[in-house]
Amino acid sequence: MLNKIKHSVALFAELSKIKIPVAVSLSSLTGYLVHSGRMDAGALVSTAGVFLLASGSAALNQFQEHRYDALMKRTSRRPIPSGRYSAAGTLWFSIVAALAGTLILFFGSNLIAALIGLLTLLWYNGIYTPMKRKSVFAILAGAFVGAFPPMIGWTAAGGYVFAPAIILIAMLLFIWQVPHFILLLLKFGKEYEVAGFSSLTAYFDEKQLKRLIFVWILATVFSVMLIPVAGVVTSRVIILALLLSSVWLVYSFYILMTKPQANIRKAFMQINLFLLLVLALFAADSLMSTKVLWVVFWL
Repeated sequence: MLNKIKHSVALFAELSKIKIPVAVSLSSLTGYLVHSGRMDAGALVSTAGVFLLASGSAALNQFQEHRYDALMKRTSRRPIPSGRYSAAGTLWFSIVAALAGTLILFFGSNLIAALIGLLTLLWYNGIYTPMKRKSVFAILAGAFVGAFPPMIGWTAAGGYVFAPAIILIAMLLFIWQVPHFILLLLKFGKEYEVAGFSSLTAYFDEKQLKRLIFVWILATVFSVMLIPVAGVVTSRVIILALLLSSVWLVYSFYILMTKPQANIRKAFMQINLFLLLVLALFAADSLMSTKVLWVVFWL
């Protein structure tokens, strides 16, 4: 019985590409916390809805691309190309997970949050996924997918979808996605070309791609520093932490990108860690501000 449960959990993790829904859920939770300033039942409900919706979207992506996944070493061991799970089963899993996530957002949060969630799925699976085989500009289309989740959390907390604060946070997520994608192409670009995907590695050499990454890293850091300038983050400690984190990222990528044999895996981990740290600092600032207000109120 225990082995069966472990197998089911492991299969769910593979079908949903578990790291993706976890990251998406955290960015959505950040949007919720920045608006509400508190961790409550609404935060947990909306995060659960986003997690299931993202899991369904990721599984649907595996269904859409399983023939191409079989052509790449990086993805050939996924459930469908390896023969460990059927394409039909994966499709049903994606439908159930996405539907459950949407219903949770609709009934547990609100209509706007559910609609943005559906828009994210349609954009990822209906626009970005097919576009990957046709144009290198799919990178920019895919970047929008990363910008939507914090907006789901923000609106789930009752925020206005076009409020300047959430637009700035969404812009940060959009910009961050681009160097994140290009790093993947630096490591696996040739595999993507063999499988028939349109890759920047077919048009730019490694040195040019590294320069392009560094430019987008600078843009990412600039977008981070716009957040406190706009008054979204107010704590001096948090602002200092954001500044130091940004300096660390720029320095790290300058060193890595100027080396003849850059450690792409290390760079990928660093850019992911940077975003996780930034989102945590945003959330911490909101929670700290709320706590201070409660202390002042009771005094």
